[in-house]
Amino acid sequence: MSPVNPPPQRGLRGWWGGISHDLPRPFWVLMAGSFVNRIGYLVEPFLALYLVGPRGLTPSTAGVLIACFGAGSFASQPLGGYLADRIGRRATLVAGMVGSAVSFMLLAAVRDLWLIGAAALLSGLAIDIYRPAVSALVADMVRPEHRARAFALLYWAINLGVAVAGITGGFLAARSFWLLFLVDALTCLGFAALIARLVPETRPERAPGASTGYGPALHDWLLLGIAASTLLGAIVYLQSFITLPIAVQADGLGPEAYGLIYAVNPIVVILSQIVVLRIIDRITGVWVLAVSLVVMGIGFWLTAFASSIPFFALTVVVWTIGEVGFNAIGPALVADIAPAEMRGRYNGVIGSSYGAAAFLAPLVGTHLLDAYGEGVLWASCLIASVAAAAMIVAMVPAIAHRRAVNAAVPAG
Repeated sequence: MSPVNPPPQRGLRGWWGGISHDLPRPFWVLMAGSFVNRIGYLVEPFLALYLVGPRGLTPSTAGVLIACFGAGSFASQPLGGYLADRIGRRATLVAGMVGSAVSFMLLAAVRDLWLIGAAALLSGLAIDIYRPAVSALVADMVRPEHRARAFALLYWAINLGVAVAGITGGFLAARSFWLLFLVDALTCLGFAALIARLVPETRPERAPGASTGYGPALHDWLLLGIAASTLLGAIVYLQSFITLPIAVQADGLGPEAYGLIYAVNPIVVILSQIVVLRIIDRITGVWVLAVSLVVMGIGFWLTAFASSIPFFALTVVVWTIGEVGFNAIGPALVADIAPAEMRGRYNGVIGSSYGAAAFLAPLVGTHLLDAYGEGVLWASCLIASVAAAAMIVAMVPAIAHRRAVNAAVPAG
């Protein structure tokens, strides 16, 4: 067995050795595929601008259509979790990526309002099928003591891709929104091809007579508590795609400005991970998650005072620091509390929180913006984030007990 900590080295090689040790080759393929996919992550961040721009819809109507996207996402994650445990992680991931490519091109092609809603629903249904499978793959391949680092590395690669996508997306949108859909579809197909060829299936064998449904997961109050906290945090985080671009536009700044502002997000993630990746195996993730939620809320609250590119960029820096903990620590926490044979479904439950947030965030965010203004919207983000953090803190003893119980169960 390889040592938990590699021999100390100096310089860049030592830094990379410290963050990459004890991670298997298929994980690096998964990480590379995620990077390729996120280079083309263009449709969701610019969907609000597409609907209020070329399609000429009001913010409220755009919010309803984006909610259709979220409704599909809400259904797709439980479906993806079930498929990941039933037919396998790899097959589920490939199917989700191919489905996303097809649905994006359909969304770009339709013009009638009801067809846009239907295409948005299908796009949401396809886009998140792969997520539980990815989380289950990482949990299957990586030892518990290295999972937080593995998820953080994956999150880092995703943001490297998003950094490119944020800038190129604004550039492409200023010329033709159709290009956003095409590039996103092509990178989804590239991700699917990498996984199909180079990543083995990791699904554990089910015990005879074991449940294949969601009943056991839905009776786990600890999982449901984490899901509820995730729902609140995700509603806040998703405002970066929904009401933030509308607020930027309301201040007289165009799509290219929003692209630059949003590009700050992955850049901060990338730079912060230089430090985070070296220490994440040694920190207490639950408390980091709680603090991260509060910081994220503060960042969005500061948006109420922004009116220029530099100020908007500053608020993105603050909420991104919180986002790092929310999106990197959260998946490792779910992997720690889930039985090995139910990792897909446990991630499906958490994924349904993101799906519910994708449905609720545009409705709540655009309603608060239209009816009460930016001050109430961004203050509500802070309140929701603090509430989510309080829920996590209340579950700290139960999470520690579950980790100890799962660590005592022999690997299947």
